[in-house]
Amino acid sequence: MKMRRHRVFLLCTVGLCVISFLHYYKALHYVSLLRELSAPYPNIKSFIMVTGFFWREKGAASTPISPAAPEEAPPIPVLHRGDGKARGGAVGLGIADGGGGMGGLEMRLREEPEPPHPWEKPEENKRGDSPNERMPEDRLDPRIPSLPDQPVRQESQDVLVVLKEAAPFKDRSKESTDLMGDLHTCTHQLQDDRTHYFVRTKAGALCFRQGTEVANPKENSGKVGGAVAVEGDRSGAVGQRRPLEVQQQPSNTPKAKSKARGGKRLVKCVCRPGWHGPYCGVPTMVYHSNLPTKERLTPRETPRRVINAINVNHEFDLLHVRFHELAQAVDLFLVCESNFTAYGEKRPLTFLRLLLNGTYDYIRHKILYVFLDHFPEGGRQDGWIADDYLRTYLTRNGLSRVIGSRPDDVFVINDADEIPANEGLLFLKLFDGWTEPFAIHMRKSLYGFFWKQFGSLEVVSGCTLGMLRDVYDGDGIKLRRREYYTMPGFRKYENDTGHILVQWSVGSPFHFAGWHCSWCFTPEGIYYKLISAQNGDFPRWGDYEDKRDLNYIRDLIRTGGWFDGSLQEYPPVDPKEHMYAPKYMLQHYDRYRYLLENPYNKEAKQN
Repeated sequence: MKMRRHRVFLLCTVGLCVISFLHYYKALHYVSLLRELSAPYPNIKSFIMVTGFFWREKGAASTPISPAAPEEAPPIPVLHRGDGKARGGAVGLGIADGGGGMGGLEMRLREEPEPPHPWEKPEENKRGDSPNERMPEDRLDPRIPSLPDQPVRQESQDVLVVLKEAAPFKDRSKESTDLMGDLHTCTHQLQDDRTHYFVRTKAGALCFRQGTEVANPKENSGKVGGAVAVEGDRSGAVGQRRPLEVQQQPSNTPKAKSKARGGKRLVKCVCRPGWHGPYCGVPTMVYHSNLPTKERLTPRETPRRVINAINVNHEFDLLHVRFHELAQAVDLFLVCESNFTAYGEKRPLTFLRLLLNGTYDYIRHKILYVFLDHFPEGGRQDGWIADDYLRTYLTRNGLSRVIGSRPDDVFVINDADEIPANEGLLFLKLFDGWTEPFAIHMRKSLYGFFWKQFGSLEVVSGCTLGMLRDVYDGDGIKLRRREYYTMPGFRKYENDTGHILVQWSVGSPFHFAGWHCSWCFTPEGIYYKLISAQNGDFPRWGDYEDKRDLNYIRDLIRTGGWFDGSLQEYPPVDPKEHMYAPKYMLQHYDRYRYLLENPYNKEAKQN
């Protein structure tokens, strides 16, 4: 009898294993096992995902890992239970990688004076592209004795404004709340994007405008196999640049001859460098990604709407860069600001003031302001509670005020120092056929784009609104945890929609799809980030007085060192290389010079 029972139990166990294997094989049937194992950057995570369903290490997910070296510090993607990003990056409640304000900390104890307000010259802020002048009252600039000929930099006043606001915070708090009005409760109506991203040629080819070569009518070539200029618009204006198409050489096969006899010409779009696919709408970062359904991509008749959710503290220079980089692809920015730091201290609502004084008027019609007016219970004892709650509140409060959204609209959540490339989000907006959720491979750098780190930062960043609602329960922090396959709504969402949920990444370690610039501030900005860090990511460098010294911080920027005294190796970089920095920064080089060139490097100073 015992033997029979054991056999029945064994058969049942084997049956369950077979059923589970078949289910996950169905989910991963797009991806070839041999291709996965032989790829230059193998996607073993897809298979780890499967085994993780049966065996999950609790210790690795719950025990904080203290960064003791720069490899384990903010710029490196050390996984934590609340984020797929380096744990040292989240230090403030006003931002996931940079910290909140310092409202409750007294500057007189630090003995460092305060910088000027950025709104003292609103006309400069409105332009958003002029270099910032160094104000005479900014006395937070002790010189390094070893570098007596330090140049006076044209730094952004935006980065430093919260330091001056910290002292008179009590007077400004009520004033900011009064000026806010209903800005933090109003709704936003999503509109369809009416832009004509695709054009149809005379021969019937559908081409993506931005990725297709164009030519003047005089450049027509009637040769077989040559590039032929065709009309993309009915107007056919004289001198208008028109998309090119290629008439392919007819094949000698019977199938090709039958098509030729039928009067049909085989044509395709002529893609510009950096664009691929039959429609010239697939950017290089997607073409070289691990997307398993590249051959099934089709253009949409109506573009999706893209919502980008971020938390901001004092990253105002990077915020300008984000808005200009993503203005075409993103339909709505959810921007969350709190009047508490991640440490639980009061801080001023600086972004609100800049929003009201016209600094962001060029993009304000796409901004929905989210105000977090309380600090989560237990956040002072465990800083990760505050860090997680920030993204939860941002997502749920922000999306609850969005009207007219559709389940297939795209939701992307980033830290303020994570800037996706425009081409990647534009692809998600215009094409059907990609799977979800998706991550983004970002170029990693420390203190500025001049200290580039090896590899890339892969951050799970987005999915459709339908998946966010049904699988992640409308919680942005769950999206970044990479654990969708263990959530209750996972299978129901697959069955209801017919979608196969397979995570993929836009870009690769060699083809970046964005930028992650960690601790990219002036020395004063880094000082502010240190003192507003959450109470959970240890060692908390802001607790050490010598680490807060501005001369010490300047020396870290000069050498690329870390707060523990270690120094890592960096590959050589050139500002002219591809994906060195966002286009807007390179176009306004003087304003962002302190992030594009090492301001304390002797060679850069001589140049």
